[in-house]
Amino acid sequence: MTMQNDKRATILENRSRGFRAGGIVIKDGKILLMRQIVRDEAFYTLPGGHWETGETLEETCRREIKEEFNIDVKVGKLVFLLDTTTRIAFYFLCDYLGGKIALGGPEKARMNNDEQYFVEWVDLKLIPPPSLTMIPKVAKDGLLRVLAGGDEKLFLLCD
Repeated sequence: MTMQNDKRATILENRSRGFRAGGIVIKDGKILLMRQIVRDEAFYTLPGGHWETGETLEETCRREIKEEFNIDVKVGKLVFLLDTTTRIAFYFLCDYLGGKIALGGPEKARMNNDEQYFVEWVDLKLIPPPSLTMIPKVAKDGLLRVLAGGDEKLFLLCD
């Protein structure tokens, strides 16, 4: 095993779900989110998904938003990391380039009565607590911090 592989194994040692890259896409005073309803529990998530071997995190973010939301984005600055027991998630500011939002990817394939997914532009005024439930909860803290602040600096949240 190479030194690089040793470092990756150490970073992911107790994180069964690996890396995730997500985007914060804002357009016309609205943010792009996925609304999920799982067994009658409704919540929102930021767009993004699982990193695949060989990709940069920016490529993962761009690919996942295209797969799940059917839009093109320009991936910008990394604004926060979320470190949990199961994965490390990287969140980037993204510029909307074009496309009409539509559900796609694995979410569309596994949609059923117990598990439903909807892609939505959500008014930014609905984001502050308690108006909108997000999963993971600390991702909402990160989003609020980004939205509050002029000069975004990279920060880390832990769950």
